[in-house]
Amino acid sequence: MGAVTATPGVRRSFWHAPNYTAWFTADTASAAGGSLRALAVSLAGYAVSGSTAAAGWLGTVALVAQQTAAVFGGTFVDRHDRRMLIIVNATVGVCMWGSVGALLATHMLTYPVLLAIAALASAVSGFLGSATDAMLRSIICMRDYPKALSLNRGRDATINIAGNPIGGFLYGVAPWLPFLVTTCLYAISGVAARRIREPQSVDNDGNTKAAADGKGRGSFLADFVGGWSWSLRRPLLVTVMVAAAILNFGVNGVEYAIQLHLMQLGTNATLIGAIGSGIAATMLIGAMLAARLSDRVPAGGCICVGFAFLCACVTPMLFAYGPGISTGASYTLVFAANSVMGLPFPIIDALLLGFVYAKAPTAMQGRIAVTLSVPAQALCAFSSAAAGTLLPVLGFRGTVAVLLAALAVSTAIVLCSARIRRIPRADAWDAARL
Repeated sequence: MGAVTATPGVRRSFWHAPNYTAWFTADTASAAGGSLRALAVSLAGYAVSGSTAAAGWLGTVALVAQQTAAVFGGTFVDRHDRRMLIIVNATVGVCMWGSVGALLATHMLTYPVLLAIAALASAVSGFLGSATDAMLRSIICMRDYPKALSLNRGRDATINIAGNPIGGFLYGVAPWLPFLVTTCLYAISGVAARRIREPQSVDNDGNTKAAADGKGRGSFLADFVGGWSWSLRRPLLVTVMVAAAILNFGVNGVEYAIQLHLMQLGTNATLIGAIGSGIAATMLIGAMLAARLSDRVPAGGCICVGFAFLCACVTPMLFAYGPGISTGASYTLVFAANSVMGLPFPIIDALLLGFVYAKAPTAMQGRIAVTLSVPAQALCAFSSAAAGTLLPVLGFRGTVAVLLAALAVSTAIVLCSARIRRIPRADAWDAARL
């Protein structure tokens, strides 16, 4: 495909960038498949094991497998055809989750088999999953990054609004049904990825040129070490890794604690799914605000406010499911508090991650994504197991208190970081140093 040059001084919408529509379709179908099966996997794990701890460890084992594979996946993605890797990842999703659906339909699914399939599918996703995000930097320009990430957050929120309750509803109709739909969505992702042509590198004025990549340059080990070395030499990125790791543990731990506690109470699967829909709905609102504000507000200050806001959201949950509080009132309180948590995530992603990805070299996008995501998800991998283990010991409110403490620590780290506080507005990122 030849280069397409924009008129100087005129910024085109990134929707008109070559390959963006096909890329967005592939990424959206894959995200929809992941959302639809997420609750169904937990419900299936609880159904075949009868234990909240076992259901919690199902998520932990899958995340450990994903993050372990992701350590090396970013380097692999930077050295190979990212389009083909997206297709392979989608194909594995079709095979793995189609198998779960078939086993459920024939009443042959056991907990060890589900655990093995979830771990294998997650490992492949971790190894190849960064290919989609890595390709984005070669499609849109730096100044469009905050808006593009806001759009992705809004897209994800919209999917989750429908995905969680639909997944719960479909599971209620037939346990294999959400996995069948998931299989179809991964197939759509693979077909859309086939329409992506040779990636283009987009400069800051919106002009396109042939993309540079790391294929065939040096050894795998050299590229692997280079990616981690590039990130670990930058104090801002190290601070982000630590703060994000603790934040993700706290937030995901709260989500798992709510989900597992409601399972213990025998709550309807659709109502459990509605918890995820509530936070997704406010994330959609947050994404709309982020799309308008992401290039107008000081990034550092906005990020700090977002972290503090999350702590304020979780605090009311400490008063749920206590003496004298009905189950219905507690559910309403948890639903409302958990839902509001979704508001700051899009703007935090658009400004914090957008700044990092925009300043990172195009040929290193896969490795940089991994050096950020793996440490950020390191503790998160144990959030489901922690929630499942703490609930029988401390109860719901005690478990939430532990997780709120983790959120407070992450907020303190961000507030004390001068480098994060000084991140400028998006229109000044060209001149800013990472």
